[in-house]
Amino acid sequence: MLNLDGIKKLDQQNKKILIRFDLNVPVNTSEESKELIINDRILRIKRSVDEIRKKNNKIIILSHLGRPKGKRDDNLSLKKILPQISQTLDHEVIFIDDCIGQGVIDQIEKASQNSVILLENCRFYKEEENNDQEFAKKLSSLADAYVNDAFACSHRAHASVDAITKYIPSYCGTMLEEELLNLNQASFSPTQPAITILGGSKISTKITVLKKLTEKMDSIVIAGGMANNFLEFYGSDIKKSLKENDVSEICSEIVDFAKQNKCELVLPIDVTTSPGLDRKDETKISSVNEIEDNHMILDIGPQTVKKIKSMIDLASTVFWNGPVGVFEKKPFDKSTIEIAKYIAKSTHEKKINSFAGGGDTIAAMSLAGVKSDFTYVSTGGGALLELIEGKKLPGLVALNILE
Repeated sequence: MLNLDGIKKLDQQNKKILIRFDLNVPVNTSEESKELIINDRILRIKRSVDEIRKKNNKIIILSHLGRPKGKRDDNLSLKKILPQISQTLDHEVIFIDDCIGQGVIDQIEKASQNSVILLENCRFYKEEENNDQEFAKKLSSLADAYVNDAFACSHRAHASVDAITKYIPSYCGTMLEEELLNLNQASFSPTQPAITILGGSKISTKITVLKKLTEKMDSIVIAGGMANNFLEFYGSDIKKSLKENDVSEICSEIVDFAKQNKCELVLPIDVTTSPGLDRKDETKISSVNEIEDNHMILDIGPQTVKKIKSMIDLASTVFWNGPVGVFEKKPFDKSTIEIAKYIAKSTHEKKINSFAGGGDTIAAMSLAGVKSDFTYVSTGGGALLELIEGKKLPGLVALNILE
């Protein structure tokens, strides 16, 4: 269970503060492209940094980028996003090309008290992902206090997230607190009626999430590739559609669990199909029981969208994780975009509180142009789902936020 009363916020001033962000953003490594878009993960750090700097604290930013596998890789250097961080913070940011050692300590000490410092990618050291205690001690020696403001990394037992808290006064960051408060409102203690729209391709990876959500939600819409297994379970011939093998028992288990918790499971009633993603000229809309031979389900249909909208109209809380179709490819993005816009509209009209999370969901919201119109959009992907599942996230356990 989340221990929200146990959240400990930084109250230090005139100190050196090491703050762990998740700045793992896409970068273009080609020499031809020098321009990088300022990613949302970078934009979000401004409020946290500004709050800590107001108390005359020296800021030392720690993050990873990509998967260098414990070796230095210049293509994954955080120096690549230094201009974007400086622009976002409206402040010069000093870059140090390492994250531990006496040389790093010396450069931090020489920097003025109002400095913002960016350290090099901590995953250049294999000790980071090994949650190495000595590496954590070296990180802790850089500052007077540590702040975890990287919810998206908090499900990892890594040195900069977990072990470091043993060696330095440690606190919950502004963004991390915001994530937990909103997640609690979205899925742990939602205002009823509450619905979840759950997409994605694999039911086997979402079984525990589905079970947990049935305990709190009035209804769960199951869409995307994951819905295909349920449709088949209920007797539909899904033809060439993507599905997992040998999951009928899982479907049965989830259906029974939903009945026990009086949670309605909602499946597509009509679908958009085609022989393939590259054959949009042969697209058909049909009932789930009348799918044409050699066709596959690539999106939900208009009647299903209409049903989802009617559910949103009756809801107080909407939680969305996973697109309802293959949104990356037109015209199979239609239903996902339509639902995203409808949730945004209902939120704007103050009819619902809306929450969303997951990389594909955020990408779909960006495509629909509504990312800023939801009540809250989580930065977490795996961390979000693992917390809903009831797993103990090491970064939260280390801060005594998770019991």
